[in-house]
Amino acid sequence: MARFLLEAVLPFLAPFAAYGAYRLLVTHGRVFLDRTPWFVLTMAGLALACLGIASMAFVGGAPPGGTYVPSRIENGRIVPGEVKTP
Repeated sequence: MARFLLEAVLPFLAPFAAYGAYRLLVTHGRVFLDRTPWFVLTMAGLALACLGIASMAFVGGAPPGGTYVPSRIENGRIVPGEVKTP
């Protein structure tokens, strides 16, 4: 769940938070929801979320040609799954 938050949700919400902080500093707390560029903020958030997910696909992962060993229970403890390389 934490990984999903870091890869998708936080990058999506970042433009909204940055814009909100900017507007609060500029308007000193006056109402600003009527002039908020929602479409631009949503598209920027989606772009950042997609870039975050794509970067994790290119940076993380196991090398090709490995064999996946699923998670299992050994001595009452859960051993996470892993990829064994030849």
